[in-house]
Amino acid sequence: MTATEQGRIFYVDDCAGNDSFSGLSEKEAWLSLERVNAEVFRSGDTIRLKKGGEWHGMLAPKGSGAPYAPVILESFGEGAMPAIHGDGSYAAILLEGVSFWIVRGIRVTNRAQERAVRQGICICASPLGITRDIVVEGCEISDVTGENRRNRDVYQSMYWNSGIYVTIPGRSCNENRLHNIVIANNYIHDVLTSGIRVNQQEDFINDIHHTHVVVRGNRIERIGSDSIIVANCISPLIDGNTCIDAGALGSLEDTRLIAGIWVCATSNALIQRNEVAGTSLFENDGTAFDTDWGTAGDTVFQYNYTHGNKGGFWLDCMGINRNRDCGRTILRYNISINDERCLVQDDYGLPAEIYGNLFLNTKEGPAICCHKEGESHHFTENIFHFVKSPRDGWQKSSFHKNWYSGGTELPGQDSQAMTDLPFSLEELTEHVPESREACGGYWDRLAALVETKASVN
Repeated sequence: MTATEQGRIFYVDDCAGNDSFSGLSEKEAWLSLERVNAEVFRSGDTIRLKKGGEWHGMLAPKGSGAPYAPVILESFGEGAMPAIHGDGSYAAILLEGVSFWIVRGIRVTNRAQERAVRQGICICASPLGITRDIVVEGCEISDVTGENRRNRDVYQSMYWNSGIYVTIPGRSCNENRLHNIVIANNYIHDVLTSGIRVNQQEDFINDIHHTHVVVRGNRIERIGSDSIIVANCISPLIDGNTCIDAGALGSLEDTRLIAGIWVCATSNALIQRNEVAGTSLFENDGTAFDTDWGTAGDTVFQYNYTHGNKGGFWLDCMGINRNRDCGRTILRYNISINDERCLVQDDYGLPAEIYGNLFLNTKEGPAICCHKEGESHHFTENIFHFVKSPRDGWQKSSFHKNWYSGGTELPGQDSQAMTDLPFSLEELTEHVPESREACGGYWDRLAALVETKASVN
């Protein structure tokens, strides 16, 4: 940009501002969200909310930025994050039909008397064209009285709202979609909805068109339903998130089925370096991870840390609304400690390659597979440390060259079963890792273990 094209900087002060001012300096700051909503912003503009300030209603700004010159919403001054309280609006911050925006360092709530489809921050694409280059980072979203009931009319159930909700009206296609959306390093907690949701409005259709969608480094805890659900995306990346106590604000009657992190109608999704713990089990599911309906290509879960999930480690729903391009799920180099109920729920006949993982349970022997016998699941070069044998035996999954320790019996179908562990588990059995960062060395050992074996074969 030339000097004459540089963006403007607007200031908003909830105490000293005045909507009749220019907004172009701290002394000439605007007062209200209404004044911000009335402006049409352009490339390179910045909107700064005063730290410690609080506003009520919905911020729904107009105008788009440009490549290398986004519109930025941020803060100024000293003190706590500026706060926007939606007070029951559809969203506290709504970015609708705009592109090239960055929202960072804003606190939002959206309280109401009754549950309804309601967001903290919502990115809603234009129904026509490519809505692109939007970043939401470093924000705090809490107290969203959203919808956590599953059995509601279409568009009114728990799947159409979230703490941070990213969507497009109707259906996506190659010409009408989202591109380069980054949701990073946000803190989402105590919301009745899911934590983060990416989709299109028309559900249960295998439209896979959104590109360059990244959900990274977010912390999500004590929520009403699922932690992260990503749909309708080509090669999405879900990386380095911490998801604790999904479903804590839900119930068997209302919520029924949830998982920690899951994908549907995606191709070649990569889910890595996440921590998922304490996911609630209601009617079924309750697992840390889920490969769900309409997935295509290979879905990969790697280098994750899961513990204490009530429904178990992974849910296999690959065959629901089966995509003809569905390949397999690969689960590798993960650490699962004291996940309950089972390692895998269900089996829809599509292959799952499960290798180089550590499954450690110091409480009981979980089932290998619930609801089915797990014939499509192939366990290779994993470490199983159970204090007891699996609850229903080793069932019909295939096992090849795995390590077994603790009080478990060896599966008859693993002709090359090993009992001399490749490294000591003493530290892990006595002290559960406090975070995913503490798992780095173990992830490396697991990956190296399999690579060493593979190089010999």
